[in-house]
Amino acid sequence: MTAHFFHTVILMNRIPALLSKTKLMRGYRCLKCIYLTIHHPELEAPISPETQALFDQGNQVGKLARDYFPGGILIDNLPWDFSGALTKTRDAIANGATTIYEAAFEYTGCYARADIIQYSPENKRWRIIEVKSSTKVKPEQIEDVGLQTWIMAKSGLPIEQINLMHLNSACRYPDLDQLFTVQDVTNEIRENYLSVKPKVAEILSSIQNKNIPDIDIGPYCLEPTECGFVEHCWKQIPEMSIFNMPGMHTRKWDLYHDGIIQLDDPRLTDLNELQQRIVTAYQTKERFIDAAGIQSALSTWQFPLVFLDFETINPAIPRYDGCGPFHQVPFQFSVHRWDHPEAEITHHEFLNETMDDPRIRLIPALLDACEGTGSIVAYFSKFESARIEELAAYSPKHKDSLHQLIERMVDPLPIIRQHVYDNAFEGSFSLKKVAPALLGNAFAYDHMLVADGGAAQRAYEEFTSPNIASKRKDTLKKAMLDYCKQDTFVLVLLVKWLYEQALR
Repeated sequence: MTAHFFHTVILMNRIPALLSKTKLMRGYRCLKCIYLTIHHPELEAPISPETQALFDQGNQVGKLARDYFPGGILIDNLPWDFSGALTKTRDAIANGATTIYEAAFEYTGCYARADIIQYSPENKRWRIIEVKSSTKVKPEQIEDVGLQTWIMAKSGLPIEQINLMHLNSACRYPDLDQLFTVQDVTNEIRENYLSVKPKVAEILSSIQNKNIPDIDIGPYCLEPTECGFVEHCWKQIPEMSIFNMPGMHTRKWDLYHDGIIQLDDPRLTDLNELQQRIVTAYQTKERFIDAAGIQSALSTWQFPLVFLDFETINPAIPRYDGCGPFHQVPFQFSVHRWDHPEAEITHHEFLNETMDDPRIRLIPALLDACEGTGSIVAYFSKFESARIEELAAYSPKHKDSLHQLIERMVDPLPIIRQHVYDNAFEGSFSLKKVAPALLGNAFAYDHMLVADGGAAQRAYEEFTSPNIASKRKDTLKKAMLDYCKQDTFVLVLLVKWLYEQALR
């Protein structure tokens, strides 16, 4: 069963009323997770704030796409009002509507809604436009639209053309006339049309069966996003396994199918240096530290050390000059400064507090905070360097000064990856894993209102909204400042820890 294919297929009289359209949009990977969704929805993980933000973003893109096909009728029934949406769609078509948004169709218990359909009086057929908040057409989108097309065609809708409308990566604000690209996928849909019916029959048969389909875990559980039933279906996988190992890619599935899951399995061989280090640490329960390697890597760093972290926003719909869809724009930074080994640590921070372009005020503040010489320390510095390069492109008058910041960049991440490993990393070298493992749980982020970059983005969107209450605004401001400050403060302590190891 192909991944994602059946998220539109449902038995209308079997779906609980509480199963919302948002949940249906999550995408289903195999017959087992479809069955569980229908019969055991309590096993599915709740929608995370990150996932909900993606849904909200998709809804915003979908609504904006309607402006490019004006004058249409919106089928605005609630997601679970199948009968009402079908009736309203039929009435709109019967009354001569030529553009309909969220039109509903049903065939033999299968239900679909189309983002936009547009009637052609010349050939008396309909053009289907499915809107996606991506910058290119993806294989799973072709599958989804193919299924929707099958349902619409079987319900009696004469179809002329099927299109995917996605964001145009070449579009730049403020000119949003070319925000979308419409791609004709009619031929691709036709090529797979005859394969839809047997797949639909398979899923309907599976749903009506009393037994849960016996389907093993696979790559479809994790790609392109994690399935909501992973916690249930993966409960036989230990907390630390081959799936935690970096660089395994497709090999981990070959190992899994050979029954090699545990890191102490003697058949787990042909590993690279890092993978072998992780296995050895797991088996010996000992931390790995290469003091000489750390010392050599740190020898090129120069005081004063400036510790930098950005928080960014990357809206699907551009809102700042020169930006395209999903362009990263810093709205906040934290800088800790360590002038010499005996010096006190000082702190500088910036948070844009309006809906205006944050780069206008951020660039001068950043240059002031990082002025002088010495190494600029960022964890996964490629990210900060890329943002500074983009800032230089945005502000030519600051270009040279910003490029000088990039030249000073150093990064503790490759040092830790090459010369340190602790079992508490669990195969990951993210700061959220490394800091608590090496510095103690007091430096974990779990207790924070804003605890990761995604939460910072969501907080900033709310923080700069015009209708936010002042008390809530103050709460979010403190939470964002605390989080970004924590990132650079933890980085300071982490680098101090590295220096201590180098001197042993």
